Amino acid sequence: MRTAWAAVAMTVATVPAMAQDVDEGGSEIVVTGRKPLRIDGKILRAALERFARDRTTLSPQGVLRFEFWRGTSRVRADGMQLELTNAAGDRLPVRVDGDGRVALDAVPKGRWFLTAPARPHSMALRPMILSAGTSVEDRRLGDLRMQCRVAVAMARVQASEMSMPLIKKFDAKGGCGSRDFQFYHRAEQRLASAVAIGPGPDAARSLPLSSRRTSYSPPLSDRKLGHETRVRTTYQ
Repeated sequence: MRTAWAAVAMTVATVPAMAQDVDEGGSEIVVTGRKPLRIDGKILRAALERFARDRTTLSPQGVLRFEFWRGTSRVRADGMQLELTNAAGDRLPVRVDGDGRVALDAVPKGRWFLTAPARPHSMALRPMILSAGTSVEDRRLGDLRMQCRVAVAMARVQASEMSMPLIKKFDAKGGCGSRDFQFYHRAEQRLASAVAIGPGPDAARSLPLSSRRTSYSPPLSDRKLGHETRVRTTYQ
């Protein structure tokens, strides 16, 4: 049996999380209670660096953004008063795009943090990569492959020593391209279906959904499917 790994729920702090269904997301939380939002800039920097490294191959027209999630609902970042700050008191504004996602082109070197005033309830952070002409319901497989690598890079930065054996096993098995792990991508609504559509008249393939139908498993490891394969979802 393959192991379902929550990293491709695309949230921070998912390296240790392993379950048959990723709907609960208990280990994905990066901000809890009413404490001010404070995400280490090295996590975001790792995402930007990994995206730049593999972009030409996997997502040449892709754009990397960051999303906040609370449970199974995405939280728009509009009005969150986000800033990049450091211990010296320097502050840099953070742009939010028209879809309520955080847009970061770079994070300065040193100890910087993505911050905001106190937020009620727990939230998680994940990357989102979309190419021109695509949407969250109509994805390029290459963008999803890239998104997996970025999510793992973010998780790796804050992994504990106890999770290192899992990370080494994951790397040895081929990482995001491994057939030994089953990855899930969270959807913004309950799913009716998820289908991978490759070249040819009979190339449509139904994809597995989680038990609560809030995430689907894209065919990241299928080498027969090129990066331009589309993954299309419909909602209930």
